[in-house]
Amino acid sequence: MTKKQILALLSEPGSKQENIEALAKEDLTKIEKIVAQRYQPEQIQSAFQRLSDAQQEMMDAMSQTQEGAEQMLAQATAKFYGVICSIPIDLLTFLKLIFYLARQNALPSHWNDKFSGSTPAPAQGLISIQSVRPTNYVMQVDNVFRNLPQLEGETEVYVGRKGRKEINTLVSLALPQQFELEGIGQMDAYDKAVLNGVNSLLENGTANFTIPMLYHAMTGKENPTVDEGLLKELQRRIERMRRTLITIDLSQEIKAKYLDMEITHPKVEGYLLPMNLISARINGRPVRVYHLLDVPPMLAYAKLKRQLATVPLSLLNAPLNNNATTIPLKNYLIARCESMRNSNNRIKSNKILFSAIYEELGEQEAGKVRKKRIRDYTQVILDHMIDQKYIKGYTLTKSGRTIDGIEVKLK
Repeated sequence: MTKKQILALLSEPGSKQENIEALAKEDLTKIEKIVAQRYQPEQIQSAFQRLSDAQQEMMDAMSQTQEGAEQMLAQATAKFYGVICSIPIDLLTFLKLIFYLARQNALPSHWNDKFSGSTPAPAQGLISIQSVRPTNYVMQVDNVFRNLPQLEGETEVYVGRKGRKEINTLVSLALPQQFELEGIGQMDAYDKAVLNGVNSLLENGTANFTIPMLYHAMTGKENPTVDEGLLKELQRRIERMRRTLITIDLSQEIKAKYLDMEITHPKVEGYLLPMNLISARINGRPVRVYHLLDVPPMLAYAKLKRQLATVPLSLLNAPLNNNATTIPLKNYLIARCESMRNSNNRIKSNKILFSAIYEELGEQEAGKVRKKRIRDYTQVILDHMIDQKYIKGYTLTKSGRTIDGIEVKLK
């Protein structure tokens, strides 16, 4: 990597995780020399210490339970934000790289020694608070994600063939009994849209987010209004996914050489959304901030498989109300179009059956009026895709006299 390329990665606003990971592959000594041409050793050390101290103070405040703990957290968070804003972007990205390498146990001794007595900081990872508005929507298109609503207990998910043998991936989903007793155990298409929204925030450089930020990432709305009902619904779904464990067993895929990399541990496991909830007050108003502690397991799996699709976020901003039907419907239609665009899928037809749409939305038993409304929503979304030049057009298809689906024209 050239000096110019390294400087570009260091200086990009938002300190994207992919930039950190790309820099981590380079010789740290080389990057240090480039940073040292801009900053004195004392400046680098001072910024590192202030960042470490502010993060540790916020972590300590998060663990407090006594009276006044919320105010302590608000003050510690404000201090941490102030430190972040006071550090130049290129130096901040370099320090994030140091924290990233610390978590990988890949630091040289002169940096590793700086973490002595401050274990929680590298273990938790440097908190990024840049509220970078995502411009792209990042979607998982792998079979495990596609089948999320069907996962319950241990489920074998078909992922392909090796000769005549089927290759299946064993997925275990463990939901807390509390949610099952409340009748909200099963995942659905809306949960998939929530996960893709979180993915979009994370992949665009935001590890800390509020519900309105997530809603923007799920809908493309610039300044979305989140009413009380929607707020509580998204909080409920996030809380369930924060407490739901998933294990994805890659054993068969590794044996079939589906993954073109060396993997020693055949399982991806963890909470669906590994993150903390920070309750604080900003300008006197109560705010709930979610902080991602790690890459969600399903996103990690999709990255291993290289089965992520990225589209402009504006594609989601179709001219209709966003609700529990239209949000997953947009998600599904874009995912189907992305599958059609992928030449590796060898899809022979660009037809999407309305019966498949009803099934995705859990509306198989809906009445005629309801199904007609879903078909109307579908056309509004597809018309928006045409306006955005994402697809060329579409036609309604019939089985006999009944309209049964749509045929998408990509080019």
